[in-house]
Amino acid sequence: MADLATASAAPELTRRSVLVLSLAALSGCTTFLPEGSTSAPLVTPAIASQKINETRAAYGRPPLNFSSTLARAAQNQANLMASRGEVSHTLGGTLRERVRAVDYTGPVGEIIAAGQDTLEKAIKGWLDSREHNIILLSTHFTEFGLAVAQGRAPYKVYWAMILGGDADIGR
Repeated sequence: MADLATASAAPELTRRSVLVLSLAALSGCTTFLPEGSTSAPLVTPAIASQKINETRAAYGRPPLNFSSTLARAAQNQANLMASRGEVSHTLGGTLRERVRAVDYTGPVGEIIAAGQDTLEKAIKGWLDSREHNIILLSTHFTEFGLAVAQGRAPYKVYWAMILGGDADIGR
């Protein structure tokens, strides 16, 4: 431990050292991105589960189970966005209305994207968005459904992911 005389004699060096160490630490920070380039037509439930759970594991989060029910709701949203060329959480009603339409009643969260031509790029976009990152990495969800649709400009590729969980979450 440095004595006070040494510490006060070199305050500029200390600040510079902290700055250099901070920059070095930041340069080592990268967003995890699953490997590969899975284009829209190649996305399957197995591949979606693998990529999403690799991503969650990289951040110390538990895996999610694939839900065909949530996938139906996500597909409806992706199709609607693709047909209209819009990116929106409210097309087709509220998220609660849309999951109720496929008989899902648990807590839900939704993340959407458009323009990314691969699943890996969509995941990166979600990780780079604070709001989407929180939902993607939330430990409150236990299952998910992922869908992709190809459609109108300007984006041409539209992604929707709905995450769900136990009805007792948050009580």
